[in-house]
Amino acid sequence: MAEPEETARELGIVCANADAIRGRLRRGPAGDDAVLEDVLTAARGGRETGDAFEVLHAVLQSLGDPRGLHAYSETGGSAERGVHAAGVARDRSGEPVYVCPGHRCTRYGWPDHATAPLCAISGDRLRLDRL
Repeated sequence: MAEPEETARELGIVCANADAIRGRLRRGPAGDDAVLEDVLTAARGGRETGDAFEVLHAVLQSLGDPRGLHAYSETGGSAERGVHAAGVARDRSGEPVYVCPGHRCTRYGWPDHATAPLCAISGDRLRLDRL
C-alpha cells in the first residue's frame, strides 16, 4: 500500500496530466485509456489506488517511456529533474496558487489570468490559495 504522501503525489501527476496520458494511451497498441480510467474511478470512489497506479506506470513504460508516470509533473508537462540553479530561491511564499479542491493530491498551478484548471477526479475547479 502506498504512503499517503506518495498517493497524493501520484494523484497530482494523474490529475494535471490526464489529457496527455489519455492521448498517449490511445496511441498505444491497445488504443484505449482503460488503465487511466481505473485510477480515476478508484480515486473518485475513495478506494486504494496503489495497484491501479502501478499498472498505469507499467503500461506507460511499455509504450516506450522508461520513466512512466514520473515523466510528468504535478503542474502538467514534463517533470522537473530536481536540478536548480545555485543561489536561486524556489520559494514563492505568499503567492497565489491553485491547489487540489479536495485536499487529496499535490497538484498545483500558478494563476495566469485564465480560469482555474479542472480536477480530473472530481471535475471541480482547482482552489485558489496562497503559499
